[in-house]
Amino acid sequence: MSAKYLTSVALLVSLLVVSLPAIGLAQTTAAPTVAAAQQYTKALAEIEAKVEARRKELGIPGMSLVIVKDDQIIYMKGLGLKDFEKKIAVTPDTQFGIGSATKAFTALSVLMSQDDGKLSLDDSPKKTLPYFKMYDADTDKNINIRDLLSHSSGLNRTDLAMMTGKLTRAELVQVAAQARPTAKLREKWQYQNIMYAAAGEIVAQVQKMPWEDFVPKRIFAPLGMRNSNMSIKGLEAAKDFSLAYNYNFDTKETQKLPFRGIGPVAPAGSINSSARDMAEWLRFVLKGGTVGGKRIVSEASFAEWLKPQTKMGGTSSYALGWFLQDWNGMRVVQHGGNIDGFNSLVAMIPEKKLGFVMLTNVTGSSLGGELMPIIWSNLVDRPKGPDAPKLTLTEMQQIAGKYRLASPIVDIEIKVDGDKLVMAVPGQPQAALVSTGPRQFKPLDGPDGFSAKFIPEQDDATEMQLTQPNGVFTFARINADGTVAQKAAAGTDPARELIGKYTRPNGNGTVEISEANGKINFNIEGQMPYALIEKSKDIYAMSPLPETYSMRSKRDAAGKLLSVVVNQPEGEFEFKLVTAHAKPLITVEELRTKTVEAAGGEGNLRKVTSRVIESETDMENQGIIAKATSWQKAPNRIASETSMIALGKEIATGREYFDGTGGGQTLSFMPGEAYTGIRLADVRRGADFYSMLDWKTGYKKVTVTGTRKLGEDETYVVAFEPVDGTTFREFYSTKTFLLIRREGVIASSTSSQQLPYTTTLSDYRDVDGIKLPFKTVTENIANGTMVTTIKSIKHNVLIDDKVFAPMKK
Repeated sequence: MSAKYLTSVALLVSLLVVSLPAIGLAQTTAAPTVAAAQQYTKALAEIEAKVEARRKELGIPGMSLVIVKDDQIIYMKGLGLKDFEKKIAVTPDTQFGIGSATKAFTALSVLMSQDDGKLSLDDSPKKTLPYFKMYDADTDKNINIRDLLSHSSGLNRTDLAMMTGKLTRAELVQVAAQARPTAKLREKWQYQNIMYAAAGEIVAQVQKMPWEDFVPKRIFAPLGMRNSNMSIKGLEAAKDFSLAYNYNFDTKETQKLPFRGIGPVAPAGSINSSARDMAEWLRFVLKGGTVGGKRIVSEASFAEWLKPQTKMGGTSSYALGWFLQDWNGMRVVQHGGNIDGFNSLVAMIPEKKLGFVMLTNVTGSSLGGELMPIIWSNLVDRPKGPDAPKLTLTEMQQIAGKYRLASPIVDIEIKVDGDKLVMAVPGQPQAALVSTGPRQFKPLDGPDGFSAKFIPEQDDATEMQLTQPNGVFTFARINADGTVAQKAAAGTDPARELIGKYTRPNGNGTVEISEANGKINFNIEGQMPYALIEKSKDIYAMSPLPETYSMRSKRDAAGKLLSVVVNQPEGEFEFKLVTAHAKPLITVEELRTKTVEAAGGEGNLRKVTSRVIESETDMENQGIIAKATSWQKAPNRIASETSMIALGKEIATGREYFDGTGGGQTLSFMPGEAYTGIRLADVRRGADFYSMLDWKTGYKKVTVTGTRKLGEDETYVVAFEPVDGTTFREFYSTKTFLLIRREGVIASSTSSQQLPYTTTLSDYRDVDGIKLPFKTVTENIANGTMVTTIKSIKHNVLIDDKVFAPMKK
């Protein structure tokens, strides 16, 4: 058996990324105004048709949508079902969880408290919450309330303790203090729910009332939001509310979910509301913070609420409880929400006095982001610009086709649709492409910072460079037979000449330029490979880095290559060539044989038929310790039980299993999940007790793609492409032939998202003649860094098969 199963289980949990007085300054619009809506009849019909079609495609049981234009509700409707089992329809008054769209309310409550003279955005949280503390000393000293609201605390998502429901609001803040930051204070934007819980608690303390009372009294009541509440208890007491659901894209099944109460972290995502009530929220924001001509927040605080606070990348920023982005030169203010069984989006273009709210009863839908360009393009006149050049049918056919990102594998298809090209991305609606230059395009109505360029500039395209705010990604064109399209005659890629090893500028070690997956990559230890793309003679872009980074080759008078020079904002750095590219690499079968020998040999591996492991995991960026027991039994059964501990007490338990056919997981704070589709295929492959003995069965292709330096180890890079399941890469030491690292993704059956992870293995020890790693470090964006230490390993233990069976309800 390989070391693949000795990695931490990654949990993707998030709030995404989350009785009313009858008096006040209530706004008076309660239904679509006929006169206002009539001028948009055609546009609204087109919007509804697209929304309904996409709702059904995404398996969303029900939703409500309200659109406000020029202070009038021009559209408000329930679509689909609020109770899927009983077939009860959604209405404009059906309550849904709005999740993290709550954060704008929390930020407003802080600003109103500042207007009251009870706090300042520049105050330290410690001034109000004596127990507030951060792991990093500098952050602890300098953090202020503004940082809590702008996601600039340096912490990544410390959501796991929150999801267990076992800790109070104060305890959650204290758990966050145990979490190692992943950035310095204000260094970068990182979404953070617990900091919003702390901000809500600060409001509670300075106002001498719970945050859950302040929002209804000071925000809901003046706005006339009489059908909104602050908790699951309030939702269930409503006359008209939606049930919560998941949709499984593998089985096409709709699963009812239990409601999740999130009282301890309520300021991050607990509000429930309806389309009719949320229309009043839109009107309030679009009127600059006034209700009935009167202010409930000062003009200065309102401006601060919507002002960019933290740069996110490209043209996107985060304000206080709002995302800010551009659409055709106009500012978009928006925030989505995602919590068990509910997904929402609030979005506005203030200068056009236009906004909408979408509420759905399914977890993690992509519909909100898709709705923005649909609604904006139908209700807003785009700025006039020069007509885009028209392409001939031949020009479009030379570009049309399937393009693939190598790792993780993502396919995008470009298709001819009448007189235009359209882009089809998995899990998203087709987007028309508008020409912006020779073989350069942007998605029609797409956000700023996105574009596609096809190479070469004539004849059939062989690759697509997709630019996004976070970098440039290269997709290779895939032929009809599944092979990668060749750029030109073999060996003519100009970057191929650069293949070899180079000394670092400081002379300490080397880097390498090598070929992998049909691309020439610049490889630096500890960083992702950067694909070299020719821009002009001897000048190369370094995908996916932005244009401020480039590489040029340096030659002698005779044209012989001497070095490469990397240009970046910090300056120029020269890497001198030391060796030319050596071929051939080791073959796949030779490497597999050596890895088996290094692990103890096939004889010793097959002598072991079962394994029991005791381990402990430090979830460094969560402030949690996990203790686990795992069982493995040949040929393909696995199970594990985990206890999670925070602040010295158990806060959750979990179990994962695979019985040779099916598998799943149960967590004390979430409904049980039976694995299906790609996720099940990955678990099945990981359960193979003797997987390292066979690199053929179950794989389309296994390739030694090159070598890469990892720390002190030079490694062979092996790419695995399964018949089903996700692709992954493994890195084996060229000296010991032991597995050093594994990179892949965790797939989901209920969304199109894939969670990338990296696992590094070390501290190999001999157990019954077999080499096994006693330390693994797993990293992913959901949970950060997780360091697992093996406490004991026992072989050939008698294990009852019931251990691997699903838990009975």
